[in-house]
Amino acid sequence: MRDYAMSTTNSKGNAQMRFELYRVTISRAHRRVTGFVLASDPQRAEEIVIANEIELNQENNGFTVERVDDTLPEDQRLGLDALLECAPAGFASFNPQVGWIAHALPAPKLHLYRIEDVCGDEHFVVAPTGDVAAAVYCECVELKEGEARMFRIHDGAIGLKNEALRGLPALLEFGPVGLAVFTEGGWSLKD
Repeated sequence: MRDYAMSTTNSKGNAQMRFELYRVTISRAHRRVTGFVLASDPQRAEEIVIANEIELNQENNGFTVERVDDTLPEDQRLGLDALLECAPAGFASFNPQVGWIAHALPAPKLHLYRIEDVCGDEHFVVAPTGDVAAAVYCECVELKEGEARMFRIHDGAIGLKNEALRGLPALLEFGPVGLAVFTEGGWSLKD
């Protein structure tokens, strides 16, 4: 099914298509998860959530959809206009350094990537694709202007011990995209 966004007129009088951003809160058996969906209207956002639940074989106890693109605080608007005007319908997440990022289609599943740089440092990144993981890494490690850094991107789940999986499925369900760290409490995004 093709999505068509709401048509608006820009300052030059040209029509442009624009989606809306919805916060989705899904009740699972033992927890609540929150994600963000880019869609043309609330009904289409619900359809995307249902299709995602079926694709990932997830059960839920219901969910709510709330439009948020017009109420987000200023510090959560980085990349929002580009997302609403250019991204395909589907899931998205926010990273403070990078801004809003659309998840990969057709299945918006996030992955854990391990980035190993030439200095031997390792960083873990939650992202929909390796390309997005590289972009997030480069933004979050704050390279100096003109600085280049060689690194390799690996599947971050390979080599993890069973105890190191705590919290990972919840983080990979809807994100957000960003640098991740493992502590005694499990996986979380790095501040």
